[in-house]
Amino acid sequence: MTRWAALLALGLVLSGAGCGGRDEASSPEDAVRALIATARAGDRAAVYARLGPRTRARIEALLVSGHRSGGARLLTPQDLLAVGWLPPAWEATGTRLAAREGDEADVEVFSATGDRQTVRTVREGRGWKVELPLR
Repeated sequence: MTRWAALLALGLVLSGAGCGGRDEASSPEDAVRALIATARAGDRAAVYARLGPRTRARIEALLVSGHRSGGARLLTPQDLLAVGWLPPAWEATGTRLAAREGDEADVEVFSATGDRQTVRTVREGRGWKVELPLR
């Protein structure tokens, strides 16, 4: 689980300007900004709530496999989030919609120094959620 948690931390170390505390992001960009803000605040439950269904399913599958292997402590999905464990590699200063097709969109997160990261988002219900590129 440590390797997976480190990968998740990598996806969450983006740090930048936050947005409002709504649970449902009304746009792909809002979803990414909300995830960044909740990760900066160290709020694991809010970060988990902003993750897309595929990312949540991967986390839950890890929990199931950990429980099957005889793990003594029952973990929650939020326990696997490495929010705030590592300093960000770079400071995000903005976002822009890079591509959108139906209920999926790519949002580019960028820094003042030119660093860029593309983040996948998906519509879930009336809002947008972030899918992390974890294997």
